[in-house]
Amino acid sequence: MKRLIGLGLGILLVCGLSVVSFAGETTQNVTITVAPVVTEAFTITPNTVALGTVNVNVSTGNVTGLVIENTGTVTLTFTKTVASITSWTLGAPAKDVCRLKALADTSALTPWDSTVTTGQFSTTLGTYNDLTANDGSTQLSLDKGATKNLWFMLDMPTSVGAGTSQTITVTIKGTSS
Repeated sequence: MKRLIGLGLGILLVCGLSVVSFAGETTQNVTITVAPVVTEAFTITPNTVALGTVNVNVSTGNVTGLVIENTGTVTLTFTKTVASITSWTLGAPAKDVCRLKALADTSALTPWDSTVTTGQFSTTLGTYNDLTANDGSTQLSLDKGATKNLWFMLDMPTSVGAGTSQTITVTIKGTSS
């Protein structure tokens, strides 16, 4: 009798394992999509540079960096353009032609004179190009809350037709990916 009970239990155990080994399974994926609310914002402080009275055929720039700070919630990369200039044009220094450059870094490039073209603005008004770091090849990118100093260098014309003051309006654009 004990053998029959043992045999019966053995058969049940084998049948139970057979059922488990032949059991199927199925899965289903769930896709979750979310769009974060982001703010693209930055400040430049101060937002003016007064170079004063400058001789022709020299290079000059701001001696204290302007602070550019990402005040938004997303990483920004920066480009620059000259939006307007009073009566000079942009290009290689010549009569009534100046070259404007900008870099973002802890300190200004040394030396940063008329022989250096790193950070040069496009010669076409309204045409953006990268705002670069001091090495001249890395586009400025700032994470939320990050800051860099912004430096401008103006290579004055070799000569001018008139001594009127010039105003150059620069636009800096921050873009998220």
